[in-house]
Amino acid sequence: MILNKFDKIGILPNEKKDPLFEHTKNLIDYLSDINKIIRNINLYSDENYLEKLRNPIINYAAEEDLYKICNLFIVLGGDGTILKAAAKASLHNIPVIGINLGRIGFMSEIESDEINLLENLFTGDYEITDRMMLNVEIIKDDGGNIYAGAGLNDAVVTNGTVAKLIEIDVACNGVMITKYRADGVIVATPTGSTGYSMSAGGPIIDPNIECFCVTPICPHSLVNRPLIFSRESVLEIINKNTNSDVYLTIDGRINIKLDRNDIVRIKKSNFTAKLISIKKHGFYDVVRAKISEKF
Repeated sequence: MILNKFDKIGILPNEKKDPLFEHTKNLIDYLSDINKIIRNINLYSDENYLEKLRNPIINYAAEEDLYKICNLFIVLGGDGTILKAAAKASLHNIPVIGINLGRIGFMSEIESDEINLLENLFTGDYEITDRMMLNVEIIKDDGGNIYAGAGLNDAVVTNGTVAKLIEIDVACNGVMITKYRADGVIVATPTGSTGYSMSAGGPIIDPNIECFCVTPICPHSLVNRPLIFSRESVLEIINKNTNSDVYLTIDGRINIKLDRNDIVRIKKSNFTAKLISIKKHGFYDVVRAKISEKF
């Protein structure tokens, strides 16, 4: 018998995707039945859901404390929900598995009607894959650092609410690579290559290949193409605009306004997101299935 290493499981719902918590409650009921056999599973969730879940088998704590308690997170929602959880969990080396309640769900391992496959977590029939992450900094003209953080999908420099081209310089390891006049530029990890980068014309990259993909958004040029850089690269995206509002967005969540000559410095993070796989499929099987089924 394989010893269950996941004995403190955090359940992270998404109230927008699951407003009545039907999927969340089904998950809790399933794990409760599993616990009758294994008898060493402790379930945790955000204390903000105490009144909405009303389940005595759940232990409740502040969300930030869950990352100090749990050794596995099961996330219900779309890719955005999983991105947020995986990025936070990476700081504590905790694996994450996603249940898709969104549209495409490239990062989700199972659909909402496949909860029974979670049994694999307790039989040892799973794999944990490490996904490369971004370390992102904003450097001012005087060399000061006003922001430092991590992202799993992408870092995007783009214009504000006005539809207007912006000017961006891209350098790698201190060497100027190109200048863009475009709506913006995306720096994506292989995980993020199936997100905004793909929509902007970037390539789909196998997550086993650690690299950066730089993709311009609607470039005002006939020759600008996505660029691939090695994982050892240090990229710099330099805002050269004077009259436009320009913003840095990380994983679609963190949004910071940039001043002229601000440098967004991007390199490989020391942290990795750990995603659990319990199905017998390859990356391109997932890509083919997700794209063909949803569109």
